Amino acid sequence: MNITPQVNNLPLATVVNPPTDTLRRENNQREVISQTTAAGQSAAERGLARDREARPNNNNVDNIDFAAIQEQAEQEAARINGSEQNQQDSSEQQGQASGQNAEDTENRAERSQDDDQQNSGDSDEPSPQQEFAEQQQILELQARDREVRAHEQAHAAVGGPYAGTPQYTFETGPDGRRYAVEGEVQVDLSTIDGNPRATIAKLQQVYAAALAPANPSIQDTRVAAQAQQLIAQAQSELVAQQTGTEAPDQSNPNIRANQVLGETQATASGTLENSSEGFDQLINRTIAAQDQVVPDLNTRSLEITERAARIETFYANINQAFERPPRFQFEITA
Repeated sequence: MNITPQVNNLPLATVVNPPTDTLRRENNQREVISQTTAAGQSAAERGLARDREARPNNNNVDNIDFAAIQEQAEQEAARINGSEQNQQDSSEQQGQASGQNAEDTENRAERSQDDDQQNSGDSDEPSPQQEFAEQQQILELQARDREVRAHEQAHAAVGGPYAGTPQYTFETGPDGRRYAVEGEVQVDLSTIDGNPRATIAKLQQVYAAALAPANPSIQDTRVAAQAQQLIAQAQSELVAQQTGTEAPDQSNPNIRANQVLGETQATASGTLENSSEGFDQLINRTIAAQDQVVPDLNTRSLEITERAARIETFYANINQAFERPPRFQFEITA
């Protein structure tokens, strides 16, 4: 059997041994830690310690300086008295200052009140624009006053005894004067019983009074239409009185005219036979009969007149909603 022995190679310590150099370099590069010093007391601890050192020992009464303590007490009392005196003086000064401030405030209020009064006095004076507007309003009121007075006086002048006194509604202008802005005149549309001729004359005057102004109002035209209707009725009564019979039949107003024509022709024939002038009389009576046959507008029936008045009133009221409300009141007194 072969036995191979192991030989341990031990390193030799030489100068150029690499591990030894490495350790030496590491030791040189390590940080040197300085030795720590003893811990000292903080500022607070030193203060407390100083207080303890300055605190007198109760057991050592001989070390207390009573004179210093008394002097310190007197100084404290003097300081307190001085502060009270200073406080009293400051309160007096504050009172004087507040009184002075109150007087100053009062003076400023009086001055501001005087300024306000002066400014209000200046503001009472009208501006040029306000004066111009007031002047324009005065001119409009003057023109309206002249128009209203002329309108109502025209009614009263033409109406005569059948029209009342003009009555006006006034408005005060910027200049303090009163101006007429509306007016009215009362008229009498009553008929005279038993006298159709006088009724016709009266109502014709009322009709003329209603349309007397240059620009009659809607109420004026209504009064004129009513007066015209009453005139037609009075004319029918007058024709009935002149013929000595009753009023003609309103359903056919030409019946009475035909009867009159027949009677006239018969009378004319008899007269022609008995007189040499019968021919002339026949011609004249024939012409008169023809005038009666032709329907007269003033003697038309009451039904036709009322219908015409209703139609006229209807068409007159169509545009009433789009017109300015009438300011001329034309009342009717029965």
